[in-house]
Amino acid sequence: MAREPLGLLASTGYLLARVGSESRRRFVQALDEHDITLAQYGVLMILGELESAPQRGLAGAAGIDPRNLVPILDQLERRGFLSRGSDASDRRRHAVALSRRGRTLLNELAGAGARAEQDLLSPLSVSERKQLHSLLARLLP
Repeated sequence: MAREPLGLLASTGYLLARVGSESRRRFVQALDEHDITLAQYGVLMILGELESAPQRGLAGAAGIDPRNLVPILDQLERRGFLSRGSDASDRRRHAVALSRRGRTLLNELAGAGARAEQDLLSPLSVSERKQLHSLLARLLP
């Protein structure tokens, strides 16, 4: 494979984009080993924090159109990772809750993600990793 032109390698924005792309590729590969998509993972992560959420609120938090969320929830529910029912505070709404099996999967995925990150960052020392993390966090709006 040809090396990128020096002009590109001199661009911090380009390097950030390339490293981000590689990080995403490795993370998606780790999710694939569990037959989970990035969208499904996002939904599971939100439920992992909230335990339960109204379906419409979950769509908003995940940044997914409510109509597109339905097939994602269907797949996760079929696999036993979540359950749907009436919202206790408003029976007209549907609530989505993470199942015990879904919680177990989240723990497995956290390990897989940590291994993918460890592999990506292996050329850096522990101190450099902390510094990189701190710098990247400062760049977020």
